[in-house]
Amino acid sequence: MAVNIINLKNITKRYGKETVLDKVDIAVKKGEIFGILGKNGAGKTTLVKIICTLLLPDEGKGTVMGLDLLKEDAEIRANVSLVAPTADVGVDPVLTVEENLLFWATVYGLRGKEKLKRVTEVLKILELYEVKDRWAMEISAGMRQKLGIGRAILVHHPLLLLDEPTVKLDIRSKFSLRKFIKDVRDKFGTTIIVTTHYFEEAEKICDRVMILNEGKVVTVDTIQNLKLKFNPFERILIKVKDTSRIKDIKKHLPQYKIHISHNNIEFITPLFENAMETILHSFDTMNIEIEDITSYTPTLEEIFLQVTEGK
Repeated sequence: MAVNIINLKNITKRYGKETVLDKVDIAVKKGEIFGILGKNGAGKTTLVKIICTLLLPDEGKGTVMGLDLLKEDAEIRANVSLVAPTADVGVDPVLTVEENLLFWATVYGLRGKEKLKRVTEVLKILELYEVKDRWAMEISAGMRQKLGIGRAILVHHPLLLLDEPTVKLDIRSKFSLRKFIKDVRDKFGTTIIVTTHYFEEAEKICDRVMILNEGKVVTVDTIQNLKLKFNPFERILIKVKDTSRIKDIKKHLPQYKIHISHNNIEFITPLFENAMETILHSFDTMNIEIEDITSYTPTLEEIFLQVTEGK
């Protein structure tokens, strides 16, 4: 049975009369990649700051890494790495890229060969090795964001919080970072919490996601379970050349909902049933030649819009 590294109950945070988080419960398993999704102002960043004790809640309690959120906040901060959307703010512009990382490695207590090894590893993983001797002020904003991320992952803390980590990155850098996030978890067993506006990103890397809306938890589950719960169907679109036997398709595949329009056939099938194999086999049996075929499954973004609509 998986052990929870985070157990927080009834977390409430207010700014004046505005309630930013309203009785939020969050339980994160050790070693999982957990996504927090929500619109701007949903409370994502506030929740992340509470988890790493940069903010304390007005109400609620719980533990992070077995430490009391309210009483052992200093110990929690000492064992958590945080990457904020403004991670590049802490980058020193008058040091080179490598010198920035060497400085922070020293701050974190790394010494000698281990320090050099970690810095080189981070430079290569984040594709900064080729610019390691350039001044930080000379590289792009996206590169400085990666440099800020590199600073946070120099040490292998058990908990890594990534608040919109790819917001300034180009497509290639986003792909590289997503792979790196999985590698960090798999190699070191690090628990990783990611907030993101990119639903495709969450779909690719997260084991479970929480959807926040106006400070309240709407749902928490695996992406597959969310799809099965809120939109449990797949659409398979097939275009055929010969329409002479097209009406026979419904007789051969009565288990599916089928829409026919000219030479286009749409199948609506249960999600994750692997209906494609059954459908193709039937077409082959009937000797109906397929001109084109596409399939469509619900996306996490569609699920998000569905569960937050009108809320």
